[in-house]
Amino acid sequence: MSTPPAEKLLEVKHTLHQVLRRVDSNGDGYIDKDELYYVLDRVGTFKKAKWSNLHETLDRLLAGLDTNGDGFVDVDEFLDWVLLDKTEVSSLHTLQTRHIFLSAEDEARMERIALFDLECQENNGILAQAGLCELTDPKLLLLSVGSSSTQAYDAAGLSVSVPTGTKVVNGQALQDLISGIKQPALAYREIVLINSIGYLLKPNDPVLVDLKELATRSPESAAQRFHVALKEAFPLAQTRVYNRAKDPQTKRYKFPQLLNDFSLSLTKGCGLPEESFDFHPDIIVDWGGSSYKVFMDGKRIGTEVMDANAFLCDGDTLLRDRLPIAVKEIEACVLALLQREMPERSAHKKVLIAQTGKARELAMRGCKI
Repeated sequence: MSTPPAEKLLEVKHTLHQVLRRVDSNGDGYIDKDELYYVLDRVGTFKKAKWSNLHETLDRLLAGLDTNGDGFVDVDEFLDWVLLDKTEVSSLHTLQTRHIFLSAEDEARMERIALFDLECQENNGILAQAGLCELTDPKLLLLSVGSSSTQAYDAAGLSVSVPTGTKVVNGQALQDLISGIKQPALAYREIVLINSIGYLLKPNDPVLVDLKELATRSPESAAQRFHVALKEAFPLAQTRVYNRAKDPQTKRYKFPQLLNDFSLSLTKGCGLPEESFDFHPDIIVDWGGSSYKVFMDGKRIGTEVMDANAFLCDGDTLLRDRLPIAVKEIEACVLALLQREMPERSAHKKVLIAQTGKARELAMRGCKI
């Protein structure tokens, strides 16, 4: 077996990490003979056409790699064997990695920064186009109703986040939201619900639809739950939903959407939690439930599929032992991307992996592991 060119080593390692994680069904970081055969049979270098006695060779190969004789091979040892010369790879780029779970409060803070600071001018333009007041108007309350959480923002600095949304029904959380909103004792006259709840509207609906009307259309939906709670708390406020429907022809939003994605702040290092203040990352990985995005200097340099919900979560249990395996795969991807972006010079980069999704929820819940 010949050694791949130096510029391909990181790419090969990343690919093998992905394959190995899929076959390592119990996530323990080791592969047995059957799993090893599965891997070698699917990597181009090891096609059976080039290695006809693969079954016999596996016995000798496994014996050589199984240093402690337990019948298993450590994933990293196997990758070192495949790549043959690890020193050439490691001399190109080095990483210092920190992994954190972003709390719901972290997300809310970053979302507010994106909404009110980073994209303030454009967002005010979108609000004006819809006939709404600016973000600085104290009479405006914005509710970002996502699928599993809801955030509340106003001009006075309000930032509340609770675990309820269009798909997650949590009566206590909704009550907590109302309590948090009423604390400032402001006389809101305009309440606008944005984000996922807007998917309940249709492309032929106007940009703003009264929440009461939407609740009448969908009596069992989140619109009904939010209408009842908000009407009782703010009987004089005009409460409307911002249309998030997509045009069936173009597959794009029928109306321009407010820019409030927390990743806009995350990728610029704005609003990071205190545990990251001393780190100053060069590369930020935004890791959600099914994929992660890699950013360097605020620019996205890569996106990879990784189903953290399936790999790290078993029902209501967070499988923390699997987290280092997933982090190693992300590191391999980052190294490959660095080799592509900076092929002529080596670099030492600090990498912050910020994780949300179900794994975050289980981690914050202090679940059994």
